[in-house]
Amino acid sequence: MFAQLAQYLQYPFVRHALLVGVLISLCASLLGVTLVLKRFSLIGDGLSHVAFGAMAIAGVLHFAHDMYFILPATIVCAVLMLRAGQNTAIMGDAAVALLSVASLAIGYLLVNLFSTSTNLTGDVCTTLFGSTSILTLSKFDVYLSTGLSLAVIAIFVLFYNKIFACTFDEDFARATGTPVTAYNFFIAVVIAVIIVLAMKLVGALLISALIIFPALSAMRVFRSFLAVTICSAVLSVVCSLSGMLISILGGTPVGSTIVCCDLAVFILFSLYGLAQRRFRVSLPAAAAAGVACVLLVSGCSCSKNDSAKPAQTNAPAEERKFDIDLTQENATMAWTLAYYMDQNPDDYTGMYVRIAGRFGYVKDPATNQDIPACIVTDATACCQMRFEFADASPYPTEGTQIILTGDMTTVEHAGKKYCHLQNAGFSLMK
Repeated sequence: MFAQLAQYLQYPFVRHALLVGVLISLCASLLGVTLVLKRFSLIGDGLSHVAFGAMAIAGVLHFAHDMYFILPATIVCAVLMLRAGQNTAIMGDAAVALLSVASLAIGYLLVNLFSTSTNLTGDVCTTLFGSTSILTLSKFDVYLSTGLSLAVIAIFVLFYNKIFACTFDEDFARATGTPVTAYNFFIAVVIAVIIVLAMKLVGALLISALIIFPALSAMRVFRSFLAVTICSAVLSVVCSLSGMLISILGGTPVGSTIVCCDLAVFILFSLYGLAQRRFRVSLPAAAAAGVACVLLVSGCSCSKNDSAKPAQTNAPAEERKFDIDLTQENATMAWTLAYYMDQNPDDYTGMYVRIAGRFGYVKDPATNQDIPACIVTDATACCQMRFEFADASPYPTEGTQIILTGDMTTVEHAGKKYCHLQNAGFSLMK
């Protein structure tokens, strides 16, 4: 397992995912304590739906960098939601529900009406559940996410005392001259930034867990604001890092794996809090038991091996060594590597590859003819990449799982290059 992890860490996209994931989870945990104490927990759900709607609009308008539109739109809605908690015609939770549901509905409608994507279901699934988004970050996404995350952490540290005062007693803070309204708007803006960043990590529908679970877990054990904040930050980073590593090694969806780690820690801390009150269990003993449980679960998860294996056929053994063999990878890593091959096909031209997936046909937009292809899917089977090929053998029925080998080349359709395998051969998987 450690050898495999060391091999995966050689890929830049894995290192970028771990770095950005840790920074985003740290930011979410810092402000999560404030949101829970101010009873603003649902604002995470509301803003995530708003960000989804903004992302759909940015996609329809074909923005080169959709973050330039998503971030300001989410910030504006965060301010509106905060204003709704004050003297407005539509109060608090009703305003959050109104904005979130409307944004989600409008976003999905626009995506269906105007999207030119060939895999609409996969795009929506990835955005909502964060299947593998964190592993496919562009350099722009990495730099922007890192910069914004560091800015959020610095802001929280610099204004810690003011945030503390506004969280616990707004009347007292206002009496001491603190501009409470301004700081509340300031907190709303920071939360909007965190929500937009976290969509890449866990998806729009799971963001609230990233914000709320670490804070609630820390509150089961500690009572002071500082202790809860520090514990929440540590738990969030550990859970996010563990979830990403389990996903990379075990082939599970990234977002849901991270949330399940947060849930497991919440249960452990709740049990410890109960045991501490009733049986005076010491923290070191509970921590040792918790670490043992986490290692046991991680070992079981990472031992999962869903990499595709070639079926026993009468074909002769391969004499050439594969430059890339996706059949030895789990679903998450196989799809991620396929994604980078699809995005940079020229970099892989001439390589001898072997891939596993389901057989299907894709349309040539110029001739409207069916082209045979091997479709590689991610762990949730919603995101997919295609590898076109030509073979003289009779093709199987669509949906049949195959092992495809061949020399990588490129083919162009409607101005876009796609991966194409020459000298291809395939065998059926059993």
